[in-house]
Formats: sequence, structure tokens, C-alpha cells
Amino acid sequence: MKIYVKKYFFVIYIGIRFNFMKIMLINSIIKEEVRIAILDNNKLCELNIENNINKKSKFNIYKGKIVKFEKSLAAFFVNYGVERNGFLPIKEIYNFHTKNDCYYVNRVKVKKKKIKVGICVLVQISKEETINKGAFLTTYISLPGIYSVLMPYNINKEGISKKITGIDRAKIKKFVSLLNIPKNMGFIIRTASIKASIRAIQKDIDDKVKLWKYIKNKYKKIKYPKLVYKESDIIINTFRDFLYKDVDEIVVDNPKILDKIYNYFFYTSDISFFKKIKIYNKKIPLFSFYKIESQIRTLFNRKIILQSGGSITIDSTEALTAIDINSFKSKKCNSIEDTAFNTNMEAINEIFRQIRIRDVGGLIVIDLIDMEFSNNKKILKNRLNKLVKQDRARIEIGEISKFGLLEMSRQRINSILKEHSYYFCSKCDGHGFLVDKKSLSRSILRLLEEELFKYNVYQVNIILPVKICSYLYKKKMDCINNIKKRYLDKKIVIFFSKKIKSPNFLIFSLCKNKKKNLILKKLIKEYNANSIV
Repeated sequence: MKIYVKKYFFVIYIGIRFNFMKIMLINSIIKEEVRIAILDNNKLCELNIENNINKKSKFNIYKGKIVKFEKSLAAFFVNYGVERNGFLPIKEIYNFHTKNDCYYVNRVKVKKKKIKVGICVLVQISKEETINKGAFLTTYISLPGIYSVLMPYNINKEGISKKITGIDRAKIKKFVSLLNIPKNMGFIIRTASIKASIRAIQKDIDDKVKLWKYIKNKYKKIKYPKLVYKESDIIINTFRDFLYKDVDEIVVDNPKILDKIYNYFFYTSDISFFKKIKIYNKKIPLFSFYKIESQIRTLFNRKIILQSGGSITIDSTEALTAIDINSFKSKKCNSIEDTAFNTNMEAINEIFRQIRIRDVGGLIVIDLIDMEFSNNKKILKNRLNKLVKQDRARIEIGEISKFGLLEMSRQRINSILKEHSYYFCSKCDGHGFLVDKKSLSRSILRLLEEELFKYNVYQVNIILPVKICSYLYKKKMDCINNIKKRYLDKKIVIFFSKKIKSPNFLIFSLCKNKKKNLILKKLIKEYNANSIV
């Protein structure tokens, strides 16, 4: 009985301890993938994943060559050593790269600004390449450090992070006046500098100045297109951007990366973190022990159920994300207004957590449950403003409209996790819905008649999935015969193939053209198709 009681209290103690801690977990047992999660009160609040497929390239610096100018886009395309050329808007070109036979006007006067195609430029990736678009490039280089960001070409840029407010902002302003920063360079003091000393901030800036000198020298020596400077890996970047004094533990499951971690802390002269590093060597996987694998799985869910019984539905396009809040099974409140307010408050907390972890960018529209009382809307807006301060990304929030819609825009920091983990469904083409047999067969028959109506066509061929083909043969043969009677001078040939899955099909018309006949033969061989009609 005593042993049982001891174990019981030990489990309770561990649970309470985890709930009130901020923990960084580094999972790198699988060589191909490194995952870093930050837990706050036992809830996942940040997640970074890097593997062989989605290696980060943001902030990498290249020597590239301008290969094309597109007037309609007011941008250049730059060959910087990858398959797809980078996109360089005119506004992102610094006059350092212009030649004697070109001229440069103030950035505001974009139309008059000219630069010669064929010159080499030093470019940095500001937005990573996606499935549909190439990487966005800039010549305004920025070198992020732990406490500051050095911007060699932004001469007039001298600032303090907007998230530093009140007494802390006044303190940092005094620090800035004491710092030794080159006159021809811009800088931003980061949020992490609040608890740092002047010496630590100055060291960080000096290191970045040395790095900039190294980049300039390397740029002159190497030929294009080539990588000049590679940004640090995911572990160092996460430490730089997320590791503040409020992190209580750093748990690592792979002892091989310890040297890298210790070297980082020696370099930053922050030895206080040594005590917080712990090696995880239990049989249960690290993320499973802290119960966050299930939280990670919800990142790709369209619908998320809230604890109160309410739900949120997230649908994303390339530039817009629509989020719908529903009360669903939430019936614990006394009135409709209370139900709406409580569900909206809970949903907003979860939405901001999901947005941060998924790194949703662009325009976000949240459809709130309608609330009548203006006081409830004010409380909700105040809560939103508090949540925004926790996010590293730039966010702008609009007012709640009379239709209960809340619009906001968010800067995307990293590439979207979903792009590297999922691909479009070959059946539904990413829509999420499939056409049933009856509707599909009707549309096939209409398309068949449309092709037969064309002037030059003498034969129409359709390659169908087996199920659709058998359905047409059994149920729609009369319709096909009627079409044949209307077009006696033309032929219909229907093929079936196991390689094509419903609702996909191929329709191919023949006219007096030898090339088209050859293409049809290739298609029949490729899909191993057999004719039935």
C-alpha cells in the first residue's frame, strides 16, 4: 500500500511540474528529420521541423545573376543556382549593384529606376520557394543575431522591436546610445535583449559586422551562381529566436548533438543554460512521453473540437485562410449570448495557437458566433491584442464587422508544414469532394456529344475507370445508342483502364491528323486500355 501511494504522489508531482513549466524538446533520433517543440503549460506553442525534403533556405545569401526583367510585374528574375529562378522586385534592389551605364533614382520613383540585365547581385532569400512560386529575393541584406539584426544597406533603419514596451523600451533606448555601431549600417534591437547586458548586445553586433565583412570578401572572389552564406541549422535558429530566460528545461533525446548545443552557449557566453539541458533516455519516444504527438496531428486537421464542445473549421487557400467558429455541442451556458461569448473566447485562444504552430500567413478571416453586447466584443478584442504580443510575426487586426467577421493579416515566418508533408489528392485534385457515378456519367455523355458536334471530328475516344465504364455499359447504353443515331457519320470508342481512378477520365477526339492518331496509340499503351464499344 505504501509503495502504491508513493508512486501515485510521484505521478501527481510530475504532472503538476510539467503543467507550470516552459520546456524545449529536441527530437533528432531519426537522422532524416529534426523536430523542435516548445511546451508552455503542457501545451504545444511552437513547432519547427526540418528534414531532407524541406531544408530551410530563408536568410541564405547567394551570388546571383539577373537574367530577365518583367515589366508587368515590375520585377527581375535572378538565377541564384537552383532550378527555379528567384523573384526580385524593383523595390528590393539597392543602388550598390548598379553599373556606370545605369542610373538609380529614389526607391519611391519605381518607374524611373533602371538596372542592367546580366549583372551579378548579392541576394538574400526573404521568402522561401513554394509549390507554385519561386523564392522572393532582396538585396537589402539582414543578418539576425540573438539580440540584434544588422542591416548593412538600410542606413536609415535604427529601431527597437515593437514588442519592447514601457520601462523596458526606455532602458533599451539608453543602451542604444552607448552602443558602437558602424555609421553606414542599420540595425534593430530584438526582444531577447530586454534581459541582456550592454556587453552582450555589443558582442552580438560586432560578430555580425565581422560576418558582413566575410560575406563581402567571399562575394568578390566567387563566380555566380553560388551560395555565399548559409543560415544556421534548425537547432541554432530555434535557440536564437525562441530561447529566452523563461525556458525552464531543454530536453534532448540524441546525445550526438550535445556538442553543438554546448558550443552555442559558450559562444553566446550564456552558461546559465547548461543546468537546464537534460538528456532523455527512456524507452518511450520523447514527444509521446510529453503527450504532444496528438497535438501535432491536429495541425493538419480541418476541424478541431474544443473542450467546451464547440468547434473551429480551418480552410486555407494560397493567400487567404477562412476560419469558422461553431458552438456545435456547447450547451453549458445559461443564455445564447453567454454561449456565443464563451465559445468565441475559447476558440480565439485555440485559433491563435494553431496559427502560430502552422505558421499561417496572409489574410485571415474569422467568422465569430454573433454577439449582441458591445462589452463582450471589447473583451474579445482586448484578448486578441494580448495574444498578438506572444507571436513573433507581424500581425494587423481589424475591427469586428456587423456580420461578425474579424479580419487580420499575418506575416509568414517559415514555409508551411503542410506543403512538405502532404500532396494534392489525385482523385479530388485537392477539393476534398468526389463526384458520384450518376453525375459523372451524365457529364461524360454531355462532353461526348459536345466533341461529336465539332466540325472536323470523325471519332471520339474515351478512356474511363473500370467502375464508371461498367456503369455506363449497364445503365446508359441506351443514351449512347441515341447519340450514335444522331451522329451516324461519326464513331464513338470507349476504353476502360485500371490505371485511371474515378472521377478522372480522358477524352480524345480524332480528325484527319496523323499526329493525333499516334498520340491516341501512345495513350492506349500507357494506360493499358481495352475498348468495349
